Amino acid sequence: MPVVVAILTTIATVTAFIAWSISRTDAEALARQATLVERAMQDQIAAVPQRQADLAIGDEALTAIASHDTNWLNDHVGAPAYEKHGQNRVYLLDADTNPVYAMRDGDEAPAASFGTVRASVLPLIAQLHSPGNLAVIEAYNSFIRGQMPSVADVALLDDQPAIVSVMPMLPAMSMDFPQLGREPVYVAAVLLDRQMAMALSSQYLFTDARFDITPTNTGSEAALAIRGMNGRPVAWFIWQPDRPGARMLGDTLPALLGALAVAGTIIVLLMRNLQRASDELQAERAEAQHRALHDPLTGLGNRSLFEERLAVALQDLPRGKPGIAVLALDLDRFKQVNDTLGHDAGDELLRQVGARITATLRATDTLVRFGGDEFAIIQIGINLHSDAGRLAQRVIDRLHTPFQLSGTPVEIGVSIGIATAPDLADNQADLVKLADEALYLAKSGGRNRYCFNPEIVLPAGHPVQLNLAVQQAFQPRKA
Repeated sequence: MPVVVAILTTIATVTAFIAWSISRTDAEALARQATLVERAMQDQIAAVPQRQADLAIGDEALTAIASHDTNWLNDHVGAPAYEKHGQNRVYLLDADTNPVYAMRDGDEAPAASFGTVRASVLPLIAQLHSPGNLAVIEAYNSFIRGQMPSVADVALLDDQPAIVSVMPMLPAMSMDFPQLGREPVYVAAVLLDRQMAMALSSQYLFTDARFDITPTNTGSEAALAIRGMNGRPVAWFIWQPDRPGARMLGDTLPALLGALAVAGTIIVLLMRNLQRASDELQAERAEAQHRALHDPLTGLGNRSLFEERLAVALQDLPRGKPGIAVLALDLDRFKQVNDTLGHDAGDELLRQVGARITATLRATDTLVRFGGDEFAIIQIGINLHSDAGRLAQRVIDRLHTPFQLSGTPVEIGVSIGIATAPDLADNQADLVKLADEALYLAKSGGRNRYCFNPEIVLPAGHPVQLNLAVQQAFQPRKA
């Protein structure tokens, strides 16, 4: 009898442990997949304005909008937007937000069809014309900033969920810029439809994925709200989640039912299967973590890794002298390479740039890519401001050597802004802001050079102080 009780107790304990393990494993798997969905949507939203920028710049496009030449706009904007960039909807608006041209699924549509989506688009245009974004447009027109300003969000267009991006249309060669805030507007939309769900399923291995404007998931399906910038759900991503725990139980249940009399053997088999499932889960988690913290194009860290590493570096820094430096990098003439040799060459250039910069760093330094041609370096363990200056100069020298892109030599430069902690800032936001301000000085003062933030305090005659004095002397005086 005691043996029977012991066996039953063992079986009950093992059964409870299995149920708990299955529940935990499935919950962790679901959380991991939800994180992948969120990352995937962030990537999709960020991709729309990046592709939109190829068509938003052009003197002929501005002329065609002014003359209402819809044939030209269809051939040179609408058709390529659909065929090359996968945009399902395009609306080109004049300075008064009146529609001039419309495209739906590759075909020209009446411009008046914009009226059905106007209410969804106007809030984005209003945000595009906010003081902060107008300053970005002005900086772009002044060749201070190399990235086109835009506003992107998730919204309903004719009761269909879509990624909507609005961007000003600006000249490419002419210096006759439209009045600030009265630029024609390019509205692009990528529908969250069956085709988008299939693409995400193929890339991230989701099963039976779809988008819906209501959470119509069944009991076995999972649903994740896709929210707009206001925090309200616009659509739901619904899929059949992977349940490694339940799958494991299905694999082991026949063995459990057939081996109740030999509890010891069952326990050994269960522990082996659980260990295997745990190993697989750890491997999947590590892969998901790597994807979440790294740029897929270059393999470098992304903004999330930057924030994580910088938070650690800022802890317990001694007061006074600099301990770490943040270097904000922006490639010079990258857009010309992209426009001349194509995006494939631009992507290869970014990979080569990442490799060269990495070769100049110590193992303790961190290089990340924020997107486009923007990079950043976290340099820890410095004792002097000149330590950061020497690293910046090494990077400039390394990137000065021409690159080979499909047999074509290409020359670029790099502008670098430097800020240090804790002497200038003791938190991430201030430190990054100071580095960006220094980058602005570097770009506006001639490019292909580095600048420290002018707020650093150095003894008279210090080489870095002399460098700052020269930089400030060449800054244009305010009227």
